[in-house]
Amino acid sequence: MQLIERLPKTPNVSLFTQNTSQISSPNAKKIPLLVHNDFEFHIRHQCKSGKINLNDALGYIDKLIKVKPFPSTDTFNHVLGSVLKLSRDTNVISLYRKLSYEGIKPNLCTLNILLSSYYHLRRIDFGFCVLGDIFKRGFEPDYATVGRLLKGLCVEGQGLEAVQVFDKMRERGFQGDVFTYGILIYGLCSIGESCPALNLFRKMAKTNCEGYLRIYGTIIGSLCKNKLVDEGLNLFFEMVSKGITPDVVVYSSLVSGLCSLGRLKEAVKFFDEMIDRGIAADLIMYNSLIHGFSREGMWKEAIRIFDRMVGEGISPDEITFTTLISCLCKKGMVVKAHEMFAFMRQKEMKPTLFTYNSLMDGLCRAGQLDEAAKLFRSIPDQGYEVNVISYNIMINGYCKSQKIDEGFQFFRDMQFQGCKPNARTYNTLIQALCRVGRVRTAKKMFNEMYVCGSQSPTSFTYTIMLDGLCKNGHVDEAIALFRSLEITKYESSIELYSILIYGMCRTGRMEEARNMFNEMSRKGFVPDVVTYNILIDGLRKKGMLLEANKLIVEMEEKGCLPNSISFNIIIQGFLRENNIPEAMNLLKEMRRRNFAPNEAVTSLLLNLAVEDSQCRATLESFPVPGALKPETFPGKSL
Repeated sequence: MQLIERLPKTPNVSLFTQNTSQISSPNAKKIPLLVHNDFEFHIRHQCKSGKINLNDALGYIDKLIKVKPFPSTDTFNHVLGSVLKLSRDTNVISLYRKLSYEGIKPNLCTLNILLSSYYHLRRIDFGFCVLGDIFKRGFEPDYATVGRLLKGLCVEGQGLEAVQVFDKMRERGFQGDVFTYGILIYGLCSIGESCPALNLFRKMAKTNCEGYLRIYGTIIGSLCKNKLVDEGLNLFFEMVSKGITPDVVVYSSLVSGLCSLGRLKEAVKFFDEMIDRGIAADLIMYNSLIHGFSREGMWKEAIRIFDRMVGEGISPDEITFTTLISCLCKKGMVVKAHEMFAFMRQKEMKPTLFTYNSLMDGLCRAGQLDEAAKLFRSIPDQGYEVNVISYNIMINGYCKSQKIDEGFQFFRDMQFQGCKPNARTYNTLIQALCRVGRVRTAKKMFNEMYVCGSQSPTSFTYTIMLDGLCKNGHVDEAIALFRSLEITKYESSIELYSILIYGMCRTGRMEEARNMFNEMSRKGFVPDVVTYNILIDGLRKKGMLLEANKLIVEMEEKGCLPNSISFNIIIQGFLRENNIPEAMNLLKEMRRRNFAPNEAVTSLLLNLAVEDSQCRATLESFPVPGALKPETFPGKSL
């Protein structure tokens, strides 16, 4: 790059269109070459025939350098070019050095051949040294020179740097052609720089270089991969308006991009348009649609696309089957997933480890733990090593079925097999232990994460540990753990404060709960409706209904709207204390906000409605299900 910065600003522009190289742009003007004798003609003829091998080339060089005066440089170039075609790049470099030592001066074609060798060896840094030599000898780079340098940078993932080099070359008078722009656009898109690629494409249009299908397709594909689907669509319509017919690659990019955003109707529309144009869909296109529908849980539509694909004679691959199996398992369609798995085996396709994991997860979700364990044990026989995901699936399956000890057996087995548990492994077990009240073991596992050092607790680990401690009455330990967060990399959150406030309210420690609530606000956390509801419920249970009612007013003043749960909590409190007027006022407010009483409030209201006409009238005004209809009131038929 520094070399380009030092280039003079007064180039010999005429040399940019001159071509003395067989590997230069095909559009450049050919210059006739002089053949000095029959020997040179023979060598050139042999090189052009493509029958020359490395030994022949080395022999020709040795003979040519003995001829005095030296044969033309172009004859040497023919031999070097033949060695280059043999992919013997190191030999090209050593031969070039040999010719330099003998005093044979290179021309631009010679240096381009040398540059190509460095490009093939992925040493574009040396390529820039060749560029310096080109300028030093008074040559100006041609399309082949610039193209190799730009492509070399792009191959190394330096597309943005390549654009900078191109801009510097343009300052020297070099006008890139459509192929030069194509190299840069491909390079930018390959590293996800779709917006710079699109900007460069617009610059190209101003130079009267017309874009062609592959360039359009590359940019559209890159835009869609970066979720810029609308920009991709605009470019698609521009391409069509210019009479360029899109191919299956362009349509696949659009369909894949639309599916990734859940815009399945549009994806199907472009799929159908492609078919109407007489373009046959390929496996990639079908897989994109199947993946799109599967991700949205629309397994029936995914199966229909699969059936259509098979009907068109396109064989599904491992990705197709695994996508469908995963979708079916997540939707609880384990039987169909098994059928798809069997069909995959029937097609003599080897399921991937992800396929096995997906099917195991589906079996665990369906409660078929024995079948899942059987499949788990069969994995090594298929040539795979079970990984941490496989173990986590089994551990989670047993824990969700309240079979925690069996889950621990898998945990111990994975350690014995040398498979390191990750945070998800520990989190699953800690959460399951807390749910069944085995807090001591949960704390032991939590501490094990610290002691072992292989896996530190995550923010979610702290959340489930605090939740487990609070729900099992270990509030003081929860507070101590919460305070310890202040010296760790993890920050407090609304969720963590809410968990602690819940624990305090649950054990009747309302003053501490209120203090924690105030601390949360002081530290910049804005309580949400969940936090308010926890505190309101705590106040209700302590009989502090007036405070609870004030809190509803307060939360609304601070921009947090109460929900139906907020009203149901406090109405239930007033009804239990037989404060019917306050309850009725809140019920009317609920109705105004289109909220409905929950089951607990409904049960209390139905009992009161038999004797209280005001309560009965309020109930009848609610547009709620049959539970509140007059004919369901106790005693109505009496």
